[in-house]
Amino acid sequence: MSKKLIINTDDFGLTRGVNYGILDSFQNESISAASLMINTPGTHHAIELMKQYQLKGIGIHINITLGKPISPPDRIPSLINESGEFHNTKYYVQGNRVIEEELIREFDAQIQYFIELTGEIPDHINYHHIYDFYDEYPNLFDYLVKHYNKPMRLEKDYKNYPYQYVKKQDLFMNLNNNSTESYFDSDLIEIPCHIGYVDSDLMEISSLNTQRSQDYQLANNQSFKDLYKSLGYELVGWSEIERRED
Repeated sequence: MSKKLIINTDDFGLTRGVNYGILDSFQNESISAASLMINTPGTHHAIELMKQYQLKGIGIHINITLGKPISPPDRIPSLINESGEFHNTKYYVQGNRVIEEELIREFDAQIQYFIELTGEIPDHINYHHIYDFYDEYPNLFDYLVKHYNKPMRLEKDYKNYPYQYVKKQDLFMNLNNNSTESYFDSDLIEIPCHIGYVDSDLMEISSLNTQRSQDYQLANNQSFKDLYKSLGYELVGWSEIERRED
């Protein structure tokens, strides 16, 4: 039985350039999943590509640190600033707390909007920026498991998580080529990445811009593909992650 590797690119829907880089990577069979943002400038363009090219493995990249919410502002006041936009990641990292019920409300609203826009249920669930909302707000995690029951990107294993735990390896950006093989230390691994072509919109809204071309180059590099195949890994999507045995 081969080991399983998910290469998941985030930020599908951020800009048109990002979307085209992700599309090309799907067509090159260099990635196995993408996570869609549903409140960003390129959202509708991403969905057009998703439908036109029948892209599979599209989950939701819930975003509560950039732009404006899907929920009415008066329903989630602790999540937004005076301008009606989300607090940035730094706000949470600094220890500021929000109301957990409002987090659940906005996560739910974004998932429902994904379903409305795409006509599909998200293939998987993760969120924008590195901060462990599930650890800080455990009722949020419990809600998502109960109501959507989909594979999720996790910073750690949870007893009530119904799927096999997939270890997350932040491999791509700032990769040290000499240590590449050391990242492949589990039978189930996800490599999150940020693939995209750089366009003017990306330069304006994201500090993570030119690095996306580096992720594109590595994911689409045949030597990298040969490496993980030689180590016994099969590139799979989240739908191929099995449920735990009771």
